[in-house]
Amino acid sequence: MPERRILAALILLFSLLLFFELPGSWLIEPDEARYAEIPREMLATHDFVTPRLDSAHYFEKPPLLYWANAASIAVLGQSAFAARLPTRLAGLATVAMLILAFGGSLSPGKGDGDLWGFWTALIYLTAPLSWVLSRYNTTDAVLTFGMTLAFLALRSFLMRREAGKGATGVLALLGCGVALATLAKGLIGIVLPGLVFLIWMALTGRWKRLPDLLLSPAPVVLLLLTVPWFVLVERANPGFSRIFFIREHFARFATPEASRPGPVYYFVLVFLAGFLPWTFVSHRALVPLRDAWRARARVWSDELFLALWFAVILVFFSLSHSKLIPYILPAFPAAAALAARGVLRDAASLRRPLRWHAWLVTAIGVGGVLYGLRSGEFAHYGVTGIACAGSIAMIALAWLAVRHARVAGRRALFPAVLAWGAFYLMVIVAMPHVADDLSGHAVAVAAGEAHGRQVVSYKCYPQLLPWVLRHPIVVADFTDELGSDGVRPPSLFWSGAEFWRRWRSGEPMVVVVKRRTIREMADSTTFTTLAANRTYVVVSNLATSQGHGQ
Repeated sequence: MPERRILAALILLFSLLLFFELPGSWLIEPDEARYAEIPREMLATHDFVTPRLDSAHYFEKPPLLYWANAASIAVLGQSAFAARLPTRLAGLATVAMLILAFGGSLSPGKGDGDLWGFWTALIYLTAPLSWVLSRYNTTDAVLTFGMTLAFLALRSFLMRREAGKGATGVLALLGCGVALATLAKGLIGIVLPGLVFLIWMALTGRWKRLPDLLLSPAPVVLLLLTVPWFVLVERANPGFSRIFFIREHFARFATPEASRPGPVYYFVLVFLAGFLPWTFVSHRALVPLRDAWRARARVWSDELFLALWFAVILVFFSLSHSKLIPYILPAFPAAAALAARGVLRDAASLRRPLRWHAWLVTAIGVGGVLYGLRSGEFAHYGVTGIACAGSIAMIALAWLAVRHARVAGRRALFPAVLAWGAFYLMVIVAMPHVADDLSGHAVAVAAGEAHGRQVVSYKCYPQLLPWVLRHPIVVADFTDELGSDGVRPPSLFWSGAEFWRRWRSGEPMVVVVKRRTIREMADSTTFTTLAANRTYVVVSNLATSQGHGQ
């Protein structure tokens, strides 16, 4: 079978896996549930300007994902699949852009130019970090879609200018991509493409490109798409700009306020693990990158542009005082394109990197199974057969790739890719078994079934609870991220003293607490347990036929 057809078939297979979901795969706390509940509240209040979480203002993120999720929920109904659909569509759209952008635009080797886009898309889609974040309901896949559109449009603009061609259309797309990235996650949508552009001009001496961009449709489109929401939300909530731009951007980047520390090499380790199995072949892109660096001032170099795209994002977040694994996802399309160039340029045997990959997969598979069996985790969730079958398939495919490395060339990478497909399928099949502990769905349902009682979360905020109940809940003695501006509805936010007064008065109440907090309640009151998982316990202060007295 021609290589292009195999690549297309694998991309289709992993795209289907991206959307495949079994019943009972509930939204995972905290992020998935939060980014579903805010759109649900937008639909309930008919206010699409001010994001709210449990009826309190939530200004940590811009609204693009909320709007997309609200549209999906409005059309498909309230479900985990509907809440995850925009993220998955954004991931798939990123894959499509990579195929179109790199499909033969600059041939890496004789006869291979049309394969570059397919290899880039496959590498991006199958890397663990990009596959997971393109599947679950977080802002990162939507941000990466917008950022990828911006970088690819910037690349097209620079290439067309090098060839003496006009670029009005791609400059409008550049403004659109930057706007989408900004509405997805804030100022980094402008800062990161801007840094890459400035550094590229400094390295190549092409400063005349700066007025070409500034006096173009790009800034106009950016302002038209972003400014209206920022103006409307500031008018509706005076002080929003100070919270959003100062606290949620500059303070989070420059200070340890967000309590997300990590060493400067944190994202290097994240990339090495999150880019598997392609980490083992990425070094093949270094030789053409070296050549591109030497020729950077003379001719257009895709390698230099892609390297800047990747390096600027990696370094930027490495210098930040706030670090989370998903932050570097927008760098993965560039890494995928560079890795694909390396795979296509270097015809040398892949046996050694594939052998290292096989040993790593074997260690992960065997170690994971042994841990799951010895700890009792597999038995607890009933996933022993799933885990063992998935691990065996993953290991077998990884070693099959080694066996065919000498004769199959780069096609030996296909079984290695399928090894990770086996892992992803195992995760998908196992998810309904573990979702209750990861999401709190069962405890939320139990709280909702206690009709006629006030539902209160004490010293915690289970993110899935209002999503399942379809209305905000009372939160006692806890604020955390609820109410970015410090304004919270008094009827829904109680002090600890208020909670205990109502609880002890016999007011009908169902309370969700964390397991570590249940000891505090057990020492001072009598209650009935209705449900529990590994994180939360649902209790009531009235006798019930469910549960048991404490």
